[in-house]
Amino acid sequence: AIATWLDVVMMFVYVGLMLYYNWHLTLLVLATIVPIAILTIVASPFLRQVSREIFKEAAAQNSLLVEMMSGVATVKAAASEQEVRWRWEDRLTGQLNMVFKGQNLANGLGSVSGLINNLSGTALLWFGASLVIQEQLTIGQFVAFNMLIGRVISPILSLVGLWDEFQEILVSVERLDDVLTTQPEENTQKPLMPLPAIAGHVQFDNVSFRYSEDDEQYTLQNISFEVAPGKTIAIVGRSGSGKSTLVKLLQGLYHPTTGRILIDSHDIRHVSPQSLRSQLGVVPQECFLFSGTILENITLYKPEYSLEQGVEVAKLAEAHVFIQNLPLGYNTKVGERGSNLSGGQRQRIAIARALLGNPKILILDEATSSLDTESERRFQQNLARISRDRTTFIIAHRLSTVRNADSILVLDQGLIAERGTHSELMAEKGLYYHLAQQQLDL
Repeated sequence: AIATWLDVVMMFVYVGLMLYYNWHLTLLVLATIVPIAILTIVASPFLRQVSREIFKEAAAQNSLLVEMMSGVATVKAAASEQEVRWRWEDRLTGQLNMVFKGQNLANGLGSVSGLINNLSGTALLWFGASLVIQEQLTIGQFVAFNMLIGRVISPILSLVGLWDEFQEILVSVERLDDVLTTQPEENTQKPLMPLPAIAGHVQFDNVSFRYSEDDEQYTLQNISFEVAPGKTIAIVGRSGSGKSTLVKLLQGLYHPTTGRILIDSHDIRHVSPQSLRSQLGVVPQECFLFSGTILENITLYKPEYSLEQGVEVAKLAEAHVFIQNLPLGYNTKVGERGSNLSGGQRQRIAIARALLGNPKILILDEATSSLDTESERRFQQNLARISRDRTTFIIAHRLSTVRNADSILVLDQGLIAERGTHSELMAEKGLYYHLAQQQLDL
């Protein structure tokens, strides 16, 4: 690109020499540049649209391929290999068709540009020869003039090529627009106040939330409750009632549309997200493991944590025994996204990760959903020890895991429908009672 711009600068020098030799011929050469420029400008929207479609088709094809490879066991179990293959081939065909369409458009533009160059070359040769015959131009001057033409036209054609590449870059930037335009959580020029070491007092003060201003319905509405340090609160309800959204607000992943969330009287909207999350332990619904060792996944590559600390939290998470039975123990590679481990094993590693660093607030979002009955029973036995001196939030569909909570919130359509202990809610015979009847056979 730098060489091209240097050639453009020199082009003006060459044009000056051409004007010196013969200004009529020079105007003829410059006149051929106009249709090339017009052609480039007119073709730009079409090139950009085709590039956009090519990116779209390629992304869809790659996404489907990754999805197929990740779900190969499900595909085989359903004996759907052929149907899935046909679906992928359709996607690949769509991508190739768009590539061919883009190539045909580029070839067409190249052919038109070549035609313009050939016509202009013919006209230049005829007019230049006429000037030589009329003795208005010497043969030497005409030869020199033709040599200079190449020096002038070549940078212009290079700029046209760069313009085509620029259209592809614009499409790539468009696809990254959501990422590039996302506002940072914290302004580095005006950093937020770091959250001091917390005791674990949590208060939701009339919190309402919706994911977008265009959403008519709130995901959470008028949520107010308070949790004292060291207490365990369970959040239950039907799917889609807003349970996971509530704890995402507590982590500062989203901010309330209205209302406040206070931790030890600090509004989390006004504290540094990193200082907040470093004091939270979170086990999400979907446990993500990186392609490293088990120890690296527990510590998340933080050098301040030792093997002994990793073993300690693994024991609390009921993960130590199965890790010890692996050939390399804590140095065993888990594979891509933990593919070498079962769902229950991945979940236990995620629980151990959440306990590392002794967080004062622990969030368990369906933390035992992938555990077998025996592992869940042992984890429940450990939970009292794990929760000691920690404020613990438990989100669960299995009500057997929340019976011993200090308080239970029952969410329904984004509202707190009921609250109380297990025995109190059972006595009310409301929504919680009916959920318990279905699960606990009471």
